[in-house]
Amino acid sequence: MRLLVVKFTGLRGALAATAGLRTIRERHPGAQITFVTSPGSEVALEGCPAVVETIGFGEEGSVLALISRLRRQRFDFAIALGGHSLANRLVALSGAAVRACGGHAPFYLRPLMHQQVFGSVVDPHEAARDHEVMSRVLGFHAETPSMWFAPSRMQEHGMMLEEGRFAVIHPGATRPERILEIDKWAAVARELIASRAVERIVISTGPGGAERIMAEALCGLIGPVAMSTGGRLRFSQLARLIKESRLFLGADSSVLQLAAAVGTPVVGVFGPSDYARARPWGTLNRVVRVDTTMFEGELRADYLARMDRALARITAQQVAQAAAEVIRITTP
Repeated sequence: MRLLVVKFTGLRGALAATAGLRTIRERHPGAQITFVTSPGSEVALEGCPAVVETIGFGEEGSVLALISRLRRQRFDFAIALGGHSLANRLVALSGAAVRACGGHAPFYLRPLMHQQVFGSVVDPHEAARDHEVMSRVLGFHAETPSMWFAPSRMQEHGMMLEEGRFAVIHPGATRPERILEIDKWAAVARELIASRAVERIVISTGPGGAERIMAEALCGLIGPVAMSTGGRLRFSQLARLIKESRLFLGADSSVLQLAAAVGTPVVGVFGPSDYARARPWGTLNRVVRVDTTMFEGELRADYLARMDRALARITAQQVAQAAAEVIRITTP
């Protein structure tokens, strides 16, 4: 079976799709899957052995050239996930024997779609939603498994650390309102060290200058037991680092989803984000979050201003207590 999957919702979205790809691989071991995603998101699929080809496609690319390339592969199934208009268009014009999408396709593409999947997902998590679309198109019935980043696809990270004796903190996020203050992360890290839950703290950071500066500042607040990845690790190396850690702590980000995908216990901190859709999936976790419900009669401008300050209401003690609970549960 040759299957085309198209999804343009970034790293986190690509990781979420791997839950469905895991089930497909179990039901159809010989399936050959091509995955089209946004540039930079290909690394999320490096750990999914079911994917034989990953195509990063951006606005600068030729849609017609990509469609021609896809049509030559004569797919048995093509599925658009995430509701992106370009994903729907590529699937509709892919020439696959069966073409389907999650949600409603635009009216002008509906004659080219064989199936539209919507309205039946019980769990709003992105992994469960993608899994539901794939299961209904391909005709299988299964519980949504964890996301997939296979150990065989991980790479050595080169950091001198004893497995299971360190925790990873990823304080960064794509949006500033999702970032917890570094003094709170420092207090949590010091509590982990003081309780002897771990011996070292690793601060995970992307390659961006602002993230690396934040990581170095956090290491300075924690002390000599802390070290930063310095933005040098590839996604597959970061996967191994997190896999070898005792605990992962972080804000709502794609790296938090990677931690869930490799099966590491997670403490997630959620402010003004879609918790139901992006919470840790498929691994032991505890979450500290603020209520993002809009008050009755609250003006939208006031609500947005309140959400900008939402993470200020989360305390270091709350995060440390969540971490202590995870450590207690996972201690042999």
